[in-house]
Amino acid sequence: MAKKKKTKAPKKTELLIKKSLVQEYIKGQGDLRVSSESFAALSDLVMDLCDEAIDRARMNRRKTIQKQDF
Repeated sequence: MAKKKKTKAPKKTELLIKKSLVQEYIKGQGDLRVSSESFAALSDLVMDLCDEAIDRARMNRRKTIQKQDF
C-alpha cells in the first residue's frame, strides 16, 4: 500500500485564496479592480474564519469541519 503524502500547512504569510478568481469575481460586479494589499487582508479573514471553525469542531469533538462551524 502506498504511503499517504502529508501536506504541509500554509504559512501565515501565504495566501489562502486564488487571486485570479477574486479579481474575476470583483470585475464581474462592475468595472472594479483589486489592490494587491486587499489579497493579504482577504486571506487573513479566511484564515481567521477557518481557525474559528476548527475551534468549534474541536469543541464538539469532531475532526471534520462542517458548514455550521463557519
